[in-house]
Amino acid sequence: MALIVIIIILIPLSMATTGTQHQDMSEISKYDNGSTVFAGDNIIDKNKINKYPIVANLGSLAEEISSGNIEDAFFDIATGAVSTPPSKILNGSVDNEGIVEEFEGPGYITVDTDKITVTPPGEVVYGFNTPYTQLEIVPDAIAIVNAKTNNTTGHIDPHTMTNDTIPGHVISVENIKYWYNTCPQGSRYTVEFCLDGFNDNRSYITPDQLREKFPEAYKYSVKYPGGSPVILYEQNYTEVEVSSAYTYLDSHPQYNDANREYNAKQFVLAWNGTVIPANTYGCGREGIGFSAIPEAHAESGMATHGVCPPARALREAVMSLGFSLPIGMDSGRDAVLYGYSPSTGIKINNTLDYPIKIVMWTEGSGTGMEIHSKIYEMIPKNHVNSTNSTNETNTTL
Repeated sequence: MALIVIIIILIPLSMATTGTQHQDMSEISKYDNGSTVFAGDNIIDKNKINKYPIVANLGSLAEEISSGNIEDAFFDIATGAVSTPPSKILNGSVDNEGIVEEFEGPGYITVDTDKITVTPPGEVVYGFNTPYTQLEIVPDAIAIVNAKTNNTTGHIDPHTMTNDTIPGHVISVENIKYWYNTCPQGSRYTVEFCLDGFNDNRSYITPDQLREKFPEAYKYSVKYPGGSPVILYEQNYTEVEVSSAYTYLDSHPQYNDANREYNAKQFVLAWNGTVIPANTYGCGREGIGFSAIPEAHAESGMATHGVCPPARALREAVMSLGFSLPIGMDSGRDAVLYGYSPSTGIKINNTLDYPIKIVMWTEGSGTGMEIHSKIYEMIPKNHVNSTNSTNETNTTL
């Protein structure tokens, strides 16, 4: 009854005393600006919200009581000070207790001067592989450097290092030894990528966070080079086939048909499963080896003969969608330009409204082996019927 009386008294007074006091929201938030959060996360420390005299903030006390926080209200009355109501500092998908409300996928926080806002993810969330952990050659050692802060976090003895001492455990110690023995002091080698440059402007996600919260995105990211787009999250979608093409591996004995078959299959391996978000460039996987064959027309004197047949199939499939000629490709029969890696050197620009997924495979072996390329557009299920980019094309090259 006492509280009811207090509410009746405070309601008219609160109309004139509901002003909030300024406080830096970063003092209250448990997360930095741009951090990724999930439903159920508690994002604020209520104990850090400033308290002010009740006589100057009757509106805050009235709101506290009317929202059911009776225990807090009694405490505030007893102490004579009341906190700024959470409703005055929280915005978006978060309740008055600072708990992120239910939604699918990774939301993110915006910490402004006077508000903390939680925003659910959009239909597609993607970032780009960005150097995070680098090794640097220094006198008598290899320094471990955080590329985001440029701080040295440790050192490795180049003479006793093993795979277990390499951060991330993705790059083999043999590769690191070769780099160390062939590059000058000050050279850097990226061993771990974070995801940064997100399309919704959230802050970067570290490799450890990727491994823990987004294992599929992490597995994908370690296969692709720096600068590659990586989809972090996509709402329920369906893969709609939008184009396809195929060709055959013809015979050129002067270039060793067995090596050409190997290179063709390696090209397919490099590109199969590649996903490129809308309005971004994407390339194939890194770490894919090709067999070099002597070629007088190449500036280096060597060429990866055999990659052109699958490149023609991929080129036809993407260009039939209205894409421009991929970087690193030629419009003729010799589809891959000299000097470009058949995997990471070729760049495809997706100009559709949604991400695309490249699927490639081979059938048979040797001369006459079929090489297939299909493009799927990854369309949210509630948008499938509204898209006009679902025409299939089949071309024999």
